[in-house]
Parts: sequence; C-alpha cells; structure tokens
Amino acid sequence: MISMKMLLVDLDCTLYPPENELFSLMGFRISKYIQSTLGVTQAQADILRDTYWKKYGLTLIGLMQRHSISSEDFLHYVHDIDIKKFVHPNPQLAYNFKQILIPKILFTNSCRYYAHRVLSALCMTDCFDQIIDIRDMNFFPKPHPKSYQAVLKRLNISGKNTLMIDDTLENLHAAKSFHMKTMWIGNGKCPDGIDAHAKSPNDIPIQINNLLKKEMLFV
Repeated sequence: MISMKMLLVDLDCTLYPPENELFSLMGFRISKYIQSTLGVTQAQADILRDTYWKKYGLTLIGLMQRHSISSEDFLHYVHDIDIKKFVHPNPQLAYNFKQILIPKILFTNSCRYYAHRVLSALCMTDCFDQIIDIRDMNFFPKPHPKSYQAVLKRLNISGKNTLMIDDTLENLHAAKSFHMKTMWIGNGKCPDGIDAHAKSPNDIPIQINNLLKKEMLFV
C-alpha cells in the first residue's frame, strides 16, 4: 500500500517563483503598517518586522503579543494588493496538479482570503481540496510544532502519510519531526535529510510523481 496519502503544499515562493515582487511588497506593507500603527520611523519598523519574524516565525505574532495589534486589521492591510499584477496564470502547473489524485491541502502562514486570490491568479482554485491558514493554526505559524499538530488533527491523518512541500527548510525540518516526507523547492543542492527537490513550481508535480513511482516499486 502506498503510504503517501496527502500533500501539504506551501503557497508563497512555492507555487510562484521567489523572485516575484509580491512577497517583497507584502514585506514593505508590513513595515508601513507597523510605522503607522505604532508611530515609529520606517527604519524602526523594519527592525521590528525582522526581529519579530525571527523570534516568532511571523511578524504578526510579535505584534499581537507585544502590542495587542488586531490580527484582522493587520491581515487586511498587508494583503490589500492587486495580486494579478504580480501573479499570472500557470495552466501547465494547474493541469499537472489536477492529475495527481492524492488530496492536496494548501498549508500557508498567510490568510485564506489572500490564498484564494493567489490561487485565482494562478488559475489553480480547483487544484486544492482545502486551505489551512494562520487562523486554522491558532496563530502558531510554521515551523512552530503546534501548527503541524493542528493540521494533522484537522485532517485526521498521520505525518507518516503526508508529503510536505515548502521553500523554507526550517519548515521542512520541523515536518520531519512529525515523520512527514518532505520536498524542498529552491535553487542549489538539496540538503541532506530532504526526500525530494523541485527546482521550480512546474517541477513540483514531476517530483511528486517520481516519489509515487518509487513507493510503487516497494508495494
């Protein structure tokens, strides 16, 4: 029996290339939000954004815990972007994802509203069975262990039966502690301990199928 029964797929810099300006623009908007809300300079806002991201895994969490910032206010402001200016249709990726018959879950530290819009821009809204966002993780972002506990409980599945696909190695290393298979998307040599490597978004379905073929050899 094939053990891989579910895919957990990251969104930003995974389903679209990391050189896309969308992610950088969100970083800029986070700093602008901090500057406006806390009344600090742009330089101070940049420092807080980076400090909280490193300490909490998500700038929002630091703002919530240290400054009682409204999560909904933050998420609305940061993601108020014309997504289609930055993310364009990828029909090849959409087609190939649909051919993979394993349930596919979008697992993102972002919010559902933003994720829907990115998937719409990619023409991939019907490629995923479910979206699990930062709210579903009770605001414990990847790579916090509680985010993985939340997703596995919600999906009622064991980590041994999942493949996690992400561009952030820290997230994949954390997934390994839950016995998940892992796929890194990125340039360069794939680090030890990672099960598969995709060099671009369009390479992801190819590498998923390669893993499935390997499993079938041992069935």
